[in-house]
Amino acid sequence: RRKMTIGTLDWTQRSGMLKLTERWRLTIAAIRKRAILRQQVGSPDASRPSNALDRLDLHALDHVEPPWDTLAFAASTAAQELQPQWLTNHCWRTFAWGTLLALNSDLQYDKSLFFSACLLHDLGLTSNAASPKTQCFTLRGARAASDILRLAGASEAQIHCVAEAITLHLNLEVGVEQGVEAHLVQAGAGLDVVGQRGQEVPVSLQRAVLAKHPRLNFKHSFCKCMQVESQTAPRSRTGLYVRRLGFLDLIQKAPFNE
Repeated sequence: RRKMTIGTLDWTQRSGMLKLTERWRLTIAAIRKRAILRQQVGSPDASRPSNALDRLDLHALDHVEPPWDTLAFAASTAAQELQPQWLTNHCWRTFAWGTLLALNSDLQYDKSLFFSACLLHDLGLTSNAASPKTQCFTLRGARAASDILRLAGASEAQIHCVAEAITLHLNLEVGVEQGVEAHLVQAGAGLDVVGQRGQEVPVSLQRAVLAKHPRLNFKHSFCKCMQVESQTAPRSRTGLYVRRLGFLDLIQKAPFNE
């Protein structure tokens, strides 16, 4: 039987629940990730080397404008209608952080698909995609996002790209080889949730993004969602992160004021 990669759409559709060997692998990787995050959060901004975002300064925000094609408009409309504002703001910040990180790394990607995946990546945490509760929320979200984009005229290849980015975003790392759009959704969400790679984005740009899309007590609300998910699906990635690896603590210690 073909071995599936944790977090892919195929793997999540199989069950989205971790087998024993997968739990051990993910636990070891998460321990390493936690140590790296603690080191990053403790590093002073002045000690990091200059990068492309420093040179662009606030002009980098010109690249954060949404594509506003049919798919992007459908995703944005659905996000605003189906999600609480604190979650929709998180989705917009995910798009902003991912765009800035892509700019800094000179990555090429499909902006419409990336934007759509960002705006809908946590739809599975809402009452509009809450069933079945024992399923990984990323699969519920991927399914709902697929329906939204299909109605907007997306091709099956486009739908698969967005759905896979959504199911993969909960992984600790998503390589560029797994899809640049998926890589950037995970990077943007990781920065917003736990501060991952935050040292790459100058403070001036961080303040501008946060001013445009306020956090609205994000840490408290998101931790409540993660607690519920860990209880209803304890063998999911969320269950492992929350119950064994201090995910809620990492969220609370992210370098953002609420």
